[in-house]
Amino acid sequence: MTTPAVPVDTPAVPANTPAVPANMPVDPVNMPAVPGRVVATWRILLIALITIYCTLATLVVRGLIGGFGLGPVDCFVIAISTLIATLAVLPMGAVIDLPEALWQHWIPERRWRAGRCPTCGYDAHRTLCPECGTPFAAPVAYASDWHTLRRTLWIVFPSWAMGVAAGLVLMHFDERAFVSKVDSMRRSEPELREHSNTRAWPAEFATMTWTAGRGFAGLPPFESPKTDRAIDK
Repeated sequence: MTTPAVPVDTPAVPANTPAVPANMPVDPVNMPAVPGRVVATWRILLIALITIYCTLATLVVRGLIGGFGLGPVDCFVIAISTLIATLAVLPMGAVIDLPEALWQHWIPERRWRAGRCPTCGYDAHRTLCPECGTPFAAPVAYASDWHTLRRTLWIVFPSWAMGVAAGLVLMHFDERAFVSKVDSMRRSEPELREHSNTRAWPAEFATMTWTAGRGFAGLPPFESPKTDRAIDK
């Protein structure tokens, strides 16, 4: 004779309990999203800073290599030299990834060490967070990857291009101002045979010169005349 099956009462699941996806990984945890405004603000700030750096580097390179005017060869050499100087920014992946590292790694790790859900911060001393369904597991530590390199390139190269363009424009204005000054002096002093002037900051270590025989030229530091009364500051 068979014994009838005894029904087993199944515990009721609260209505507000979120469904946990079956493919939810345990490690790494479901990373929280980084606020879009934070990412945009940080990226714009980095682009502005690197652009300023490239602008100053362009002016310094012009002072170091000498020359006068915006010839194609000079512009190419200046752009490549500035690009080499800009490559020093590439290892700064942790700085460029600061929003991702902060929101998706450092903050979740602090929450997890305090016994809270790494994703939402809910008190989650259990296997799954009852608030968001995230597995209560140690967050993955931050590490640079190819995504970091891609974000770095997307920031560095446009900043380099804008910085070089801005530097060449400022350099052109500085040289045009020197040309205008020499023309004005020649009209008031017809016997003027030469004149020199230091470049604008940050290339004030180099000198622009004009002579009646050679015309305008930009001298690198090791060829610049010594500072004396003939050189205007």
